Amino acid sequence: MKWNAAMRKPYLMRVWENYPKTWKFMIDVGILVKYKTLNIKKLPNTLTLPSSTVLYIDSEENRGRALLISNGVTQKRLDRFWSMAVKKMNPDLVIDVGVNYGECIFSTQYSSKTRIIGVEANSRLIPFIEQSKEVHPNRSQIAIYNAIASDKDNEETVFFVDRHWSGTSSATYEPSHKLIDKVPVQSITIDTLCHDQTYETVLFKVDVEGYEAFVLKGMTNLFKTSKSILGFIEFNSEYLEKLDISVDEFLLFLQTYFTIYVYKEDHSLVKAAHYNHMDLKNLFGTDYIHTDFLLVSDESFIERMI
Repeated sequence: MKWNAAMRKPYLMRVWENYPKTWKFMIDVGILVKYKTLNIKKLPNTLTLPSSTVLYIDSEENRGRALLISNGVTQKRLDRFWSMAVKKMNPDLVIDVGVNYGECIFSTQYSSKTRIIGVEANSRLIPFIEQSKEVHPNRSQIAIYNAIASDKDNEETVFFVDRHWSGTSSATYEPSHKLIDKVPVQSITIDTLCHDQTYETVLFKVDVEGYEAFVLKGMTNLFKTSKSILGFIEFNSEYLEKLDISVDEFLLFLQTYFTIYVYKEDHSLVKAAHYNHMDLKNLFGTDYIHTDFLLVSDESFIERMI
């Protein structure tokens, strides 16, 4: 039976990058409709997520303003997955790489046994993340690191801070609109952060604008020593190719540790265990593939979620 795979929205991604003034106008319209003002001083700097946890945002920054408009939910697929995974899996370790404002890591409450790690390279977002942490019920279990998660420790990497839209800040490429600050940031591996103990169950999210391959290579010890792992990653074939990373080699790396699942348009999951790059092109009907992968080491967890 033929089915349609779920793409992220590449058109909107290109609007953000190529037409920042148009995108800002669209955000302003949304703010005006919801709050009846564009006066920054009259806009809130917090919002309450569906789980009743609180998120602090920068109401002067476009992505922070988009979160205000959407009540903190800009990626419904991720939000639905994360909430269900925390509930069904009850993980020992939670990792969020590419925290941004924290709408994933702070979107739910965790067991008192769970260790929670967040990594965000954009230092401008850290004050807001720390404020959200301090009002979260699991605050004593949460550690936030201002670093680039990578496959090597203690390397200085140029990070492109996108002043127009913080969600496209990246260590991989410089957006064309030039509203960018180049900031040196130290790298760290997730394996280094987690070397002090082993974990039975691990839940992670990696969304770092094309840098996912480096992040995951810095997690291989965790993959080898943990019993059950469930991950949600952004997959963007164009970003990988810009970094001269073979898509087929990256897929083989993932398949060493995980079974890959992709989303259908109705948000149900389908196994794509042995797909190569050409298989994905055929599945999505395009050479440019921008979607989400679920990475599963223990398929009993995914069976509970399908």
